[in-house]
This record gives sequence, structure tokens and C-alpha cells, in this order.
Amino acid sequence: MMKKKAIDESRERFLSGIGVPAKAAFVADEFQQAAISNLAAGIDTLVVAPTGSGKTFIAIQAMRELLAKGQSAIYTTPLKALSNTKYSEFQQTFGPDHSVGLLTGDRKIEGDSDVVIATTEIYRNELYRGYGRYSLVILDEVHYIADPQRGAVWEESIILTPSSATLLMLSASISNAEEIASWIEETRNKECRIVQKKERPVELRYGFLHPKWGVIPLSDEKGHLSPEVAHYYSGVELDMTGTRVAAPRGGRGPGGRRDRERSDRGGRSRRGHHGSRGGSR
Repeated sequence: MMKKKAIDESRERFLSGIGVPAKAAFVADEFQQAAISNLAAGIDTLVVAPTGSGKTFIAIQAMRELLAKGQSAIYTTPLKALSNTKYSEFQQTFGPDHSVGLLTGDRKIEGDSDVVIATTEIYRNELYRGYGRYSLVILDEVHYIADPQRGAVWEESIILTPSSATLLMLSASISNAEEIASWIEETRNKECRIVQKKERPVELRYGFLHPKWGVIPLSDEKGHLSPEVAHYYSGVELDMTGTRVAAPRGGRGPGGRRDRERSDRGGRSRRGHHGSRGGSR
């Protein structure tokens, strides 16, 4: 009973704060305001902030200011699925006053729109053809520049984007922002400012779905592995690859004695079946 009470209390702490927040007036964070101010002044800006902190808000506000001046923008993503999602989102955000287009390897919809969403590869290909009419170029997930296979696409997009356009680059995981900003300044011969936010707006918690106790925190308050999780895996070993659960020591964890017996029976059955087939030949 005492153990169940302790687990219930730890679960309650683990799940606390989950739900719909109270309604409140939206106020842009300082990092959002700084980035929007940079872009309004035509300064290339690299925004590095955790997922969920509101990087897309910066892009939307910058695009709104440009559209009010009769200029155009392009928003690029590394994935067709993400481009399709942004296309639907921006249609609701900017339509019907402004047209929104989509350019991917599969779909081409109103490519001359005020706001165009595209995969980065498609934007790079447009630059190859000398097509650079946008006043604002947004490169989402710009950390792909470090990808061994696809990184060159982001490099070439930055290099080939006309210096008259303003670059907004968004990422949650760049660790060498100063190095990248310095290279951009040298490449484009114009200033590139870094705007960073390190604190996560939504706390990241790790949990474990236990077959007996349900959802429990993976670690205790001191940061040690939860005793229930440690006990659950105490009788388990990994296979030769080191990645899959294999032979158990205690027989209670995943891959326990019953699982092994079923596996052994299945193996004998299969061997016997194959043997009879071989004999019939």
C-alpha cells in the first residue's frame, strides 16, 4: 500500500501542469521582438530557439509587414509533408487578402503568389534558373546545412539568394550559431545577427509505461532511474547486437521464461516442419 501511494504521488507530480492553459493576452517574447525588428531593418537573422517557442510567429509577422508593402516572401522546409502543412496553415493566415502558393516535387500551385511555400531543393533549383524575386527568404530547419547528404542544398540556397533579399533562418538545434552567422556574413557581404532563446517554454519530461503501474516518471526526484523501471529490466539481457532484449536472468521481464519457452517450441516446430518437407523431396 505504501509503495502504491508513493507511485501515485510521483505520477501526479509527473503529470502536473498538463492541460489547457488559462486564456491570456498574447505578448511576444523578447527574442521574437528582436528578430522581427532585425528583419524589418533588412538584416539577415539566424534564430535558434527550442521547439515550441514560437519561431514560426517571427516568420508570420515578418511576412505580414512585407505583404503590407506589396512585397513577396518564400518559406522553405526540408520535407514535402511539412511544406504541405505550412501551405494549409498559411492559407488560413494570409488568405483571402493575399495569395499563397506551393512548390514541391509533387505539387505546383500558384508559384507566383505573394507567399510561396516550397521545399528547399525546389527553391535552390529556382535560384539556379536565376529566379530570385522574393524580398524575404525563410529557411526553416536550417540545421540541415550540416547534413552530409543534403547540406549542400542549404549552402547553395544561402550563397545564391540575392543580397537584396533578407534571410530568416530558423532552427532548434544549431550549436555553432556564431560560426554559421560569420560564414553567412562573409558569403553575402552583409550583417547576420543571431537571436537565441535557450529556455524551453514547455518542460521536457521523460516517462515510462509500466505494465503494472501504468505511466510513471523514468527518473526519481534525484535524477536516478526509477526503482520500478530498474526492477522491471533487472532480469533482462541484450542480444548479440546490443539493441534487442534477449535472454532473461529472472524470467519476469520482457522476453521472460514463458516467452523463451514459446520461442523454443516455435523453433522446434519449424525445424520439424522443414525436416518433413526435406524428407518428402
